[in-house]
Amino acid sequence: MHAYRSPSRSADVLVVGAGPVGLALALGLARAGVDCRIVEREPEFRDRGVRGKGVNARTLEVFDDLGVVDAVLARGELNLKVRTYQGSRLVQEVDPGPTNLPTPDRPYAGTLLLAQHHTEAVLREALASYGVAVEPDTELVEYGQDVEGVLATVRQGQRTERFSARYLVGCDGGRSTVRRLAGIPFLGETWEEERFLMASMHLDGLPTDSLHIWNHPELGVGALALVPLRQDGTWAVHASVTPDEHGELPAPDLDTFRRLFTERAGLPDVKLHEPTWSSVWRPTVRMVERYRDGRVLLAGDAAHCHSAAGGQGMNTGIQDAHNLAWKLAAVLGGAPDPLLDSYQAERLPVARAVLAATSAQHRALFSGGGAQALAEQFVDPANAAGADFTGLSVGYRGGPLGRDLDGTTGIRAGDRAPDAPCATADGGPARLFDLFRGPHFTLLTFGTPSAAGAGAASAAPVTAPGLRRVAVLDPDGHARRAYGLSGEAAVLVRPDGYVSLTAGAPSLTEGALDPGVLTAHLRAFGPVLGG
Repeated sequence: MHAYRSPSRSADVLVVGAGPVGLALALGLARAGVDCRIVEREPEFRDRGVRGKGVNARTLEVFDDLGVVDAVLARGELNLKVRTYQGSRLVQEVDPGPTNLPTPDRPYAGTLLLAQHHTEAVLREALASYGVAVEPDTELVEYGQDVEGVLATVRQGQRTERFSARYLVGCDGGRSTVRRLAGIPFLGETWEEERFLMASMHLDGLPTDSLHIWNHPELGVGALALVPLRQDGTWAVHASVTPDEHGELPAPDLDTFRRLFTERAGLPDVKLHEPTWSSVWRPTVRMVERYRDGRVLLAGDAAHCHSAAGGQGMNTGIQDAHNLAWKLAAVLGGAPDPLLDSYQAERLPVARAVLAATSAQHRALFSGGGAQALAEQFVDPANAAGADFTGLSVGYRGGPLGRDLDGTTGIRAGDRAPDAPCATADGGPARLFDLFRGPHFTLLTFGTPSAAGAGAASAAPVTAPGLRRVAVLDPDGHARRAYGLSGEAAVLVRPDGYVSLTAGAPSLTEGALDPGVLTAHLRAFGPVLGG
């Protein structure tokens, strides 16, 4: 099937699915000047629910880069306390705040509680500022592709149209239509023996400054969990259930939740009200073997699903999108097509590790010591049962896009590029994250620590199609400590905030990176960048 046969409309990229992953991808594309269209099969935008409510530190950094972190933080709650109970008895209260403080290199710490529909609303508003509106009640029916692009058939209500795009990205969840049409297997299992009721409801009688967790010798925290969603004035309620003698599950209604609360919590002063949203959930642990089929790619739950333990699903998907957006923009701008293969090379191992970590955390949470495991997850998310749920340690060392010219820098190609406070050339305060923000590469150069005028970071304008040069002189040592530098160095940072190239003093000439070396390295990312 030829991709450009009689389309009625066209764009560079068609994004299927307008959850947080699709929205983050579309926003990253739009800010890079890519013409994209984003469609959503649901007829109305979500305005309630309890899914995707934990935003980790790395996703907050992505939101910082996308320019939406302040709006997200304003809606959510950081580091709520965790209260655990045995029946009506309060067993423990822990406060994650003192152990999750921001540092110069890690400005966001702990877990932000924010229901997914609020995250989506913030991203939709930001996307609209670029003139891109989500199209609800629009589903992908079929597509074909050739070497030039994709021709998709989409249905809007009762109307069907054909639409051409150079690339199509499926961000349409665990039951992905795009993945099914691409014929990409979704390998793994569904844990049929486990069922959880979830609901959003109003309740009276519990303080809203804490998560309230009831532990059970067999169910762990599956006994009962109540999480305040203060931005909605509601509570998320989670409870593990088993089928009756006829194999039937209890309905996720008010009567069921009141019965479970009475049996497992027994607090007489707490009153539950009619759910505003409810669902039955079972863990699914699956992933694809490949993220790409020609001009069709997958991101988020369309590529990997796992237990909600550890709160990694939405976060991993948003980080997929941030990795993919700048690569699609670069290829559409003339970079070699194999750049898109690096998306799978970098993100598939991350998904595999997340599946393993969340499965282990699931077993820990839903066993006799579950309450303690959950408290540890909130108090020290970077080391919860040996896993890092902050996302800050994720990196791509040894990947296809990185190069270290010598071994003298602590930071290496593929590492996350830390933040650090510095100053502009005129003495004003700045952060490295402020200088990274946008769809450009950033070349940081560090002089000798004793250089005159230390403390100033002078940033040249972004040069088309996207390289900013920043001279960093660091009197307080924040940047040097974060980057592991003791002398002259150059560090090239990708648009998604990961290091692309490092060079220490042995590889520099009079403190500068050889232009030919830089040009040769950048050639993989676009014809103008590479000279």
